[in-house]
Amino acid sequence: MKQKKEINIRTGDNIKKNLLITMVFISIYFVVIYIGVKFKSVMVESDVAMLFLLLNICTVYIFSAVTTSIITLLSIMAFHYFIIPEYNSFMLTETKHIITFAVMVFSGVFAIKITQSQKKEIQKTTFLKKMHEANYQLAVRLASCNDSQSIAQASLNFLDKNNQLHGQIWLIRETIQLVSSHKSLRDKDYRPIVLKHKKSKANKIDVSASMTLFPLIDGDNTFGFLLLKNKGGEPIISIILPLLTLSLARAEVNVNLVRAKRLNDLEGMRNTLLASVSHDLKTPLGSIIGSSTTLTDKTISLPQAVQQELLESIANEGYSLNRSLSKLLDITRYTSDKLIPKTDWFDPEEIIGSALKRVEIIINKHSFRIDIPPMLIEVDSALLEHVFANLVENAAKYSDVGTQIDIDANYDKGMFTLTIKDRGIGIPDESIPYIFGRFYRVGNSTKKGTGLGLAICKVIVSAHFGDITVAHREGGGTVFTVQIPCGKLEVGDLYEQ
Repeated sequence: MKQKKEINIRTGDNIKKNLLITMVFISIYFVVIYIGVKFKSVMVESDVAMLFLLLNICTVYIFSAVTTSIITLLSIMAFHYFIIPEYNSFMLTETKHIITFAVMVFSGVFAIKITQSQKKEIQKTTFLKKMHEANYQLAVRLASCNDSQSIAQASLNFLDKNNQLHGQIWLIRETIQLVSSHKSLRDKDYRPIVLKHKKSKANKIDVSASMTLFPLIDGDNTFGFLLLKNKGGEPIISIILPLLTLSLARAEVNVNLVRAKRLNDLEGMRNTLLASVSHDLKTPLGSIIGSSTTLTDKTISLPQAVQQELLESIANEGYSLNRSLSKLLDITRYTSDKLIPKTDWFDPEEIIGSALKRVEIIINKHSFRIDIPPMLIEVDSALLEHVFANLVENAAKYSDVGTQIDIDANYDKGMFTLTIKDRGIGIPDESIPYIFGRFYRVGNSTKKGTGLGLAICKVIVSAHFGDITVAHREGGGTVFTVQIPCGKLEVGDLYEQ
């Protein structure tokens, strides 16, 4: 309704403007007639005729052909009636006056023809200039689009705005898919039409009097269709169609490249996973089977201390096997885009305590210094427990027995920060950029592991919109730093409430 009102206002303004211009030209004609009559004793008829001719040429550039013809006819009649002797009469008695009148008529008609032709050429040139400018803007817009949907939507918006053409764009992938459509067109009404012609190689298919289908052809392959509901705009279509085809073909190639890269990555991940599983699961299983077989062999008499050592080996290897399987399951769950932390208020010291208990078999030969001020932070405690457990497990695994692991935490300017420092073997500089990658393991490492623990940490911390980094510790060892933006409550404030 608002748009219609604006159109009506613009139309009214244009009418007023045209009426004003018409009145100005009529006034000028009256002035010329007055000059011709007032000074007819000193002016010859040809001088006044030139003024009329000049005005007639001007009207051609401003008014339509019909309006110009009417004004020219009236000016010739006024010239005949007021300017040519036998004044105030349409009689012509002298030959020279007849010749003057004939020249006036011929020159007026000729001027209209020539000027109208030039006007059409100017209008055509102006239209082509605007069309090319619009096409250039569309080309720039399409070049900035990376996906087929945005390319299709930009093209349909252009056709609707500049040519009042309503359309749809379909692409042939595994199935026929509607990528973008004008809001007035429904999918189910036109899908059968596209399916019927999906193998067509024609440049244009006239489906009906008001509908045309343009195949999008890349080489010998028809990969989509542009369906237009309204007829017209052939010059525009001839320019836009190649541009649309190239842009969509580029986007589809990019999609296929991304898909191929993803499949290649998945294949690489699968091979790495198989290698990891075969090594890191087979080794503890072999140890468990060997120890249990020895214990159950009745032909072997073992001292009590040896039996206890074998039982502890079975327990430790079973724990190691359970941790490896848990990480494999975790990376499957936590790499999903749908991982949304369920935050609540938790004491970070309690989260650390639960994490230490989770890996107590691995860390029981290390001492800990923990410095965490009393506070409550708004996080997902279950997820962060995974993070802290993995980091502490790594610190213990790559440090000498009996060394101390330092855990510090603080909260500043809306950011909770936790650091875990060890005195282990450290991480080579060349491995730091890849340390949080799935299945990545430092080349010189002989420790058991799946290479998934730090990848899980990265995913969980990112889900909290935080960051995790690694650095060398002064004097030897490694420092892992976790930063998470979250809310904080002082324990004292909680009791006051």
